[in-house]
Amino acid sequence: MTNSKKWLLMLILGLVLVFGVYNCVPPQAQATTDEINAMKLAKQEENLNKSKFKLSNGGQYMIQQLWIDAIYNFKGIIELGFAEKFVDPLFKNLAHCYMKLGMPDSAAYFIDQGLSYDATDKHLLQLSAYYKDQTGDYEAANVMYQQYNALYLDDVEYLSKQANNLDILGQYHEELEIWEYILDIEPDNNDAINAIISVLGKMGRDPKEFYKKAWENNTADASNALKYINALFNDNDFKEAIKVTRNTLQFNQQNITLVKKLAECYEYNNEMDKALEVLEEYARKNPRDINMQIDVALINLDFSNYEKAYKIISNAIKLVPQNKNAYYTRGKILEATAEEASLDKGKIDTNDKIVYHMAYEDYKKSKELGNFNAQFRMKYLYDNDLTIAKAKDRFLIGEANKLNANTYKPLGAYYSWITRTVTVE
Repeated sequence: MTNSKKWLLMLILGLVLVFGVYNCVPPQAQATTDEINAMKLAKQEENLNKSKFKLSNGGQYMIQQLWIDAIYNFKGIIELGFAEKFVDPLFKNLAHCYMKLGMPDSAAYFIDQGLSYDATDKHLLQLSAYYKDQTGDYEAANVMYQQYNALYLDDVEYLSKQANNLDILGQYHEELEIWEYILDIEPDNNDAINAIISVLGKMGRDPKEFYKKAWENNTADASNALKYINALFNDNDFKEAIKVTRNTLQFNQQNITLVKKLAECYEYNNEMDKALEVLEEYARKNPRDINMQIDVALINLDFSNYEKAYKIISNAIKLVPQNKNAYYTRGKILEATAEEASLDKGKIDTNDKIVYHMAYEDYKKSKELGNFNAQFRMKYLYDNDLTIAKAKDRFLIGEANKLNANTYKPLGAYYSWITRTVTVE
């Protein structure tokens, strides 16, 4: 055998031997790795359960106002490595405890720690802005308000806080933009209206003239119109406010805010009839706007237009028969009708009690639909014997009021427009 063949044979034998040895190695090493991983997972699960317990335990200590014990438990979660999993409420609770101990710096530290895990956490951003405001660090507070409001665009409360913060900083142009944005969200926000007037004064501008020019550039713009109207209100110039509102309404007939504002203008100008006409016209055109139907019915009730109020709200109930507030309103109208009639007569008779019972039924329906305040009116009517719910009351009802043994209708001039009946088992 040549030397080259010997070397080749030895190489082959070597490879076979290595391969054989490799395959004969017991799986102990692999098993050890699996065991280590399993132990790590078990430890993580154990620490997670400990963290959950500490979070719950800390919450209980907070209820007992044992702030140091609560802090000890909450910090234990951080030490176990589960702070990120419980960012909120962990860091919020830590900040609260430190504030209760009179340690605002520590509270601020843990809020910032929490935000380092989650920079979008709603509660932590709120707290950070609040504490910075409280310590007089208005620049830093404004940064937090900006971060918060960029994420939660329509939170009027925190938009207002930022605007007030900017006012302290003297950044009036930025403040004005925020107040105007708030008015776009809530056109009737009086705080924003008053703040705009104030900040424009600080800027050396006449609010009325400022908004007048903006409105005149586009009289169809409801937003500009409302700002100008509010400025006119501030000057008690209600007649001009009426003109502006009516003009803009031509282009925005379905704008409920403008409709209500026009009614308010007439009201402040001592033209209550016209105020009611404006709302009634809108209600007729928008029968499914139940809130407006209720408002119009209640205004008619204030004018003692009982029949009109009753018909408006009854038509609304036909369209939306499951509205708890509509039934409550009709009950209120019927109760007021019976009260007026009995006061006028100087006594409560059977006809009044039948109408009071109708009100009782409407309140009952309202309660069944979820308006629990209605139960107080039910109780009042029942306890004061103003209904025919009790046998003694029905015993006294005359034959003329009876349609059958259990069904009754009211009679007399006061109730000639009521065609409804009540049935009592």
